[in-house]
This record gives sequence, C-alpha cells and structure tokens, in this order.
Amino acid sequence: MTTTYWSAEVETAEPEQIAQLQLRLLGDTLRACAQVPHYRAEFERLGIEPGDVRELSDLRELPFLDKSVLRSLQPWGIQAVPLREVARFNATTGTTGLPCNIGFTRGDLARIGELGARNLTAMGVRPDDIAWQCYGYGLWIGGSSLDRAYEQIGTTTFPAGPGRTSLAVERLRDLGVTVISCTPTFALLLVERAQEAGVDPRTDWRLRIGIFGGETMSPAATARLREAMPSGFQAHNTYGTTELGGPFVAGTCAYGAEQGAFHVWADHHVIEILDPATDEPITEPGVPGELVVTSLQREASPMLRWRTRDLTSWVPDSHDCPCGRRAHPKISWISGRTDDVLKVRGSLVMPSQVEDVVCATAGTGAGWQLVVDEDPDGLRATEATVVVEMAGGASPDAAATLEARLRDRLGIRLPVIAVGPGELPRYEGKARRVIDRAEFADVAPAAAVRLGTIRDRAADPVAR
Repeated sequence: MTTTYWSAEVETAEPEQIAQLQLRLLGDTLRACAQVPHYRAEFERLGIEPGDVRELSDLRELPFLDKSVLRSLQPWGIQAVPLREVARFNATTGTTGLPCNIGFTRGDLARIGELGARNLTAMGVRPDDIAWQCYGYGLWIGGSSLDRAYEQIGTTTFPAGPGRTSLAVERLRDLGVTVISCTPTFALLLVERAQEAGVDPRTDWRLRIGIFGGETMSPAATARLREAMPSGFQAHNTYGTTELGGPFVAGTCAYGAEQGAFHVWADHHVIEILDPATDEPITEPGVPGELVVTSLQREASPMLRWRTRDLTSWVPDSHDCPCGRRAHPKISWISGRTDDVLKVRGSLVMPSQVEDVVCATAGTGAGWQLVVDEDPDGLRATEATVVVEMAGGASPDAAATLEARLRDRLGIRLPVIAVGPGELPRYEGKARRVIDRAEFADVAPAAAVRLGTIRDRAADPVAR
C-alpha cells in the first residue's frame, strides 16, 4: 500500500513530540476556557486553576461537558471570543433535542480544511479525482467541511448534497466519478436505485473511494458496499461532530480501513475512553467505552472533556501503524451510542448489532427498522421487532434464518417481519433505524398491520 501525507512533519512525528505539543496546547486551551463563564465557574467550584494541569493525566480532575449543559448555554454556547471574531455558526442536527449553535473563527475554519485534507490524503484522494459530495449543507457542518477539504487538495467536486438519487446514479456513471462522500445508508440506497435502473455499479461506475460517516458503519454493511462497487473500491470512515469542529476528528488510512479503525489527530484532540457507568478510564484493547474528547486548537468554542456518547475501543496496535502515523492513536470505528442502547426484556441491544446481522444475511434489502414499544415513562424499550425488506419479497424461510442469527448474536429472541422491496422508508442522510410502534404505523402502514400477530407471538413465554 502506498502512503501519502498532507502534513508529513506532524503526521509522522514521534509520539513523545506530539505528547509535548498536546500538553502545551492544553495549557493554551485551559487559559481560553477561563474566559468562558461556564468553565470559569466550574474551575472555581472545583478549586482549579489552568496552571494546575501539568500532565495530560491531570485531565481527569477537570469537569465534563455534555449536550445538556451545552443546550442550557444557548444561543451562543461555549464562546471564548467576542462575537465579532466568530466567522460563522454551525448547528448540531438536533436528532435528540434542541440543536446547539457552535461558533467558528476564521482560524477554526482554516484548520477544518487542513484536517480534512489530511483525512482525504490518508484515504488516497488525489487532485485528479472527481468527487460527488452528498453530506448535508444548511446549518449542518458536514457538507461545507468536505467542500473545504476537497478544495484544499484540488479535487474536482460536485457539491450535490443528499437526495436526488436518480440524478446521482446517472452522474456517477456519466462523469466517471471516482470518490463519493455520504452516509453508508445513502450509499446503499444509491446501489439499490442503480440496480433498479439497470445500472451495475460494479461495471458502470468508476468509484474507487467512499468516504462514509455520520452514522455507525458495521463490518457487514462495509462488506456489502465493497461487493457492490467496482473492483478495488475502498470503504473509508471519517469521524467527528459539529461540537468538535466537524467530521475530521479522526479518519482511516489504507491500513485502518481494512482493520475497522481510524486515527485520531492528536495535535488537535486529546481523547479518553471511559467506562460510561463509572467514568473510569479503559486501557485494554477491544473493551468498548465512551469517547471523551478535549479540543486543543479551537478558538471560538473550545470543548473541554466533551462527552460524545459514542462507543469505541482501543485497537491492539493503537500506536503502531504501518502508515507511519504512530503518534495519532487508532481507535475502532464507532459501534453505537450510549443513548442508543435499548433494554429489551432485560437484555441490552444496540442497533449496530442488528444492522451487522441484517447486512450479513443473504437476501436482505437496504431497508430495515427496529420497531419498539416503550415503557410508560419512555426510558427503555420493553419489546422490539425487526422489520426487514427481503430482495425477493417476504420469505418466511429468510425471516426465520435472520431471527435465528439475531438470537445467536444478541442472546434473546427478536421477532422478524419480512416485507417486500420498497415497503420501508428510505433515508438520504442519517438513517433512523429505531422507531416506536405508533410512528411506524404512519411511515409503513402495510408492514405495521402484521405487528399485531407478531406481538401476540412474542408475548408467549414459551416462544421466548
């Protein structure tokens, strides 16, 4: 594999050099945080001065920041510079509540472009590529950030945004597009629509790189995309959030793409992986925990111990990669969120686990939903059913096979309803896989009719 760098000096720096840089930048960040009323009050409450942090391990003595606090600080959020120095605001998606405004200085925006160029270069994107950019625009930061990264490299870009799938299917073929950036769900939808239109992505498209993000990406979904695309296609993953400055907190290199891991840019972020139940650090590879991130070079909105709620883990060779980026640790691709975990009949179920089994089962289509009945206070699911499209129609045998595989993976029985192609909603941005029963009846009425029988069967203690 060929390794190319955008910022070779910092990407190939020794771990000790980056650690020293992190400590210096952390001091700058803490001094900036002391200008923010919320952080200043927290420092006073804990009896901490910015100069008290002398080692990176001292981070554990500092307070967390989470979405509930950020919402309480709206409309301006965590703002460390005067409003006249804020060049623009982006906002969170608001999928779990009130969207939050996040400010960026011109320096912050320039750093987004530089980090994006690093990410894309590590993935193999070149100036002579043609890119079809499908991440969303508007107040969300994804689309504009990818535009900055492509422009930095010099790649020819079509800022299409999500949607217009028929046009995308044609243009990917007619323009010889080589790179696409979108959610994995939208990529699978494009494949489905192409096949319906008589276009074979494997032979009619020239895509060689996919830059996927915005939602979890299971190994089976990744494999399905690779199989559907031209020979040699690489499925990469980029990670970030609006709060952390965009989609380039971490990204895959050629080796990480095969491993299901990405590099975190350590000169911009200090990361912790914590047990979400105890907040104790996790150091053992392969043990999932919550990713907590402290920004190091943000001017307008510095994030101190930001609780992402995203679940990841250290990989066995976190600080040893053949690509040479040893100082920028590798972590596993996001497997889910702490607030996505459902409790079904006493067992924990993650939507990403269901997706992995669905995508690995032959005959399943692009659409699937996890339909839940919530308890009276709405805090956890007490019953769940998997509704999945089958490529050849509603096949009882295929549903039984999927149900057995889900039981093997999850340890509990989740009833499966098989429906025909096109019966479930499609998503051109982030997919919404978990849906309550009442709303499901609105978006998929034909499939919802069958839920009554399934619920009766699920209620039978013997069937469980």
